[in-house]
Amino acid sequence: MKNPKPEEAGRPEERAGDLVAQLTSSDHIEQTLISAIHGRPDHTAETDLRRANALRAAAMGLGPAGCAAAAGITESLLANWRSSDTTFDTAMSAAAAMAGAHKVTPPGQANAFGLRILLQSIAQGIHVGTAAAAVGLRRDQLTRMRRNNPAVDKLLDAAILQGRTVQAGPRSNRRRRASGYRLVTRAEPDATDTSAEEL
Repeated sequence: MKNPKPEEAGRPEERAGDLVAQLTSSDHIEQTLISAIHGRPDHTAETDLRRANALRAAAMGLGPAGCAAAAGITESLLANWRSSDTTFDTAMSAAAAMAGAHKVTPPGQANAFGLRILLQSIAQGIHVGTAAAAVGLRRDQLTRMRRNNPAVDKLLDAAILQGRTVQAGPRSNRRRRASGYRLVTRAEPDATDTSAEEL
């Protein structure tokens, strides 16, 4: 039996690194496409997309932390959206009920969507334990998953490596999933009162 060539032996790790890099660029791609359609950044369209991402996460069996991570927002902003928009709240509840009825995520395991959110979060510098908890995994369950699945293990290694690079970089270059989208208060040019605007 021939030994694999050095370049072939490194390929699974390279593929894992490439996949993680693609996952972490998805937010940028979505924002670029929104700008292409509207000719400029459009915060309403971005909010709609983020709400759709939260709904998809709920339909894939993720709880509030996972839905917020999938949408790229904080849990408190997700709760704000739910409390201020009954249609969105109803849709989130229905999506979660559907996920439960179809058992899309068995307890202590992750489906492909949960793995995606886990990898994206870790690659953006979120602590492994925090990212795992957001998708409903305890640390021991994640360890077992890594031990039993070499492909997942390589993906997680690639995400951790990228996350360390983010953490080691200049503070101005650090990206946290929840920090790119927030509510701010801005005074309108001809008004004296302020209103909340989503960025």
